[in-house]
Amino acid sequence: MASREALERLRVGLSGLGRFGKLHASVLGDMPGVTLAAVCDPLPNEVAAMTARYPEAVGYDDYEAMLENAELDAVFIVSPEPLHPAQCLAAFGRGIPVFTEKPLATAVDEGERIVAAANEAGVPLQVGFVLRFDVQHALLKAEIDSGALGKIVSLRAKRNCSRAWFADFGDRAHTMYETSIHDIDLFLWYTGSPVVRVQAVERNLSGMRYPDGCWAMLEFASGAVGIIETSWLVPDGAPANVVTPTWRGTIDSELEIIGETATSRIRALDGPFSIWQEAYTAIPETGLWPEVNGAVAGALRAEDAHFLDRVRYGAPESTASVADALDGLRIAEAIVTAAAGRHPVELES
Repeated sequence: MASREALERLRVGLSGLGRFGKLHASVLGDMPGVTLAAVCDPLPNEVAAMTARYPEAVGYDDYEAMLENAELDAVFIVSPEPLHPAQCLAAFGRGIPVFTEKPLATAVDEGERIVAAANEAGVPLQVGFVLRFDVQHALLKAEIDSGALGKIVSLRAKRNCSRAWFADFGDRAHTMYETSIHDIDLFLWYTGSPVVRVQAVERNLSGMRYPDGCWAMLEFASGAVGIIETSWLVPDGAPANVVTPTWRGTIDSELEIIGETATSRIRALDGPFSIWQEAYTAIPETGLWPEVNGAVAGALRAEDAHFLDRVRYGAPESTASVADALDGLRIAEAIVTAAAGRHPVELES
């Protein structure tokens, strides 16, 4: 039986009240044994709306002020990608456990500093690779581990997103860090093997800082080959599987794994539930963060609960992997380098 201290309510802070921050807030705000005690965002209207919804939460427009003044057992970082390193390090400097949305950072040396700081502080760190907590992806992992696919020969992943979203991300982070980092993480999870060589090409059609599309080939030490495709070119009229009151669009993702004895495929737009409307066809996402009876369920809730169990009970890391998150950064950085220089990049195995 857990100690009385372990059963006390956890007070958590949340940094970043954008679209995904609001999803985390919906989970944390009604999770048993958890109090959303503080929220932080530079936009006063977002802070005001969140504190009105969750009266126990104190609002801040400055992250350091939130850490300094709020008594927190954990912090969730859902801020823009370039802010992750400084915000993680500030929390670890105060001994506060951290859940940070992916990517861990956008440079390997920053990721290494974050992991070292977590280890020095002796507190949990988890990176938000929500697909590891999705039922379909978890079942595929179990099939691979059971030997049902045999030795993995190849992996192919695409993750193409709505063109309309690119204005929010094109000057913020390379698409390998923003979208395909999920697929890199899945490849590491499924193969259990390091990547030894990458080749890549990219295309910049919009003129923003980062490319609209990138295509990469990964060679694993195990002999498996991985193919990654990502772009921000899905048109407005495509079927929408991301539908909220303030956000609509498409994540056209697919994963195929070929083994020596079996093949498996997961397709995001093949859901059995669809709604045909005058303007567009909605294919509501039911596995990752569906809202049911006013509460966000699915993989996002399972992911947040997993992290908070580690904070509350001292549970060891299991489904999530900080080591893979850091290796994923190394692979993403190698892909970006290979695409920019138009030459293969070797990695240490």
